[in-house]
Amino acid sequence: MKQVKPTKKLLEKFKSYADTLIFEGYCTNADSVVTYNDGDSYALIADVNGDIKCCFKTDSAEFVLAVVSKLKLHYSKVEFSGVDPFVTNILRSSYDFVWETNCYLYVWNGKPLSYECKQEISPMSPNFAQKISDGTHYHAPIADILEVLRRHPSAAIYVDGKPVCWCLLHLEKSLGMLYTEPEHRRKGYALEVMTALCNMVIAKGDIPYAYIVCDNVASQNLAPKYNLERVRAADYFLVNFN
Repeated sequence: MKQVKPTKKLLEKFKSYADTLIFEGYCTNADSVVTYNDGDSYALIADVNGDIKCCFKTDSAEFVLAVVSKLKLHYSKVEFSGVDPFVTNILRSSYDFVWETNCYLYVWNGKPLSYECKQEISPMSPNFAQKISDGTHYHAPIADILEVLRRHPSAAIYVDGKPVCWCLLHLEKSLGMLYTEPEHRRKGYALEVMTALCNMVIAKGDIPYAYIVCDNVASQNLAPKYNLERVRAADYFLVNFN
């Protein structure tokens, strides 16, 4: 296993595979990253405002354990992000998880989006950061929301000057934080904002992708309408090494 620099060539490689889109997103947006490689295996360790994230693309248990041994030397807590259940099962046998969320990875299939938005789409205003946080089941930190609104595009529908449906990009450029106010549901607004945001991402030369929680059937049913296809299961969990 060797440490490798995230060169332009390597970033393009990361963008060419569904499993490593998250790698490219962190490389271009996190405070700092370290990447490791051994054959076809890759791992990334990202520092995001002091929180340590770790991603894997591997089918080697030996590689996973080698990376984790390095993590344990420097960090007490690490969030494993979007990893294959293969990695989850390796670590579950040795460590207690503080929390765990099971998702599916959905990735744009490369085809132009056929739906045409009928509503006026606007960026989400930072003034409504608290409303965005309240719309996430994990109560996304306000500082994180303000940061992604500064860095990335967003899409929202406003009624009487207030947002009623919106979607943002996470720091690593995955689609997320989709929410529709209860009184405005069943109007097709979610499809509107998701289509608009996907088109913005595509126009920038990036690939829309999302990690959708396994029990979020509504979002899973919506994803094919803006040409996102399920790729694999993907897990998020926090490990305390102390």
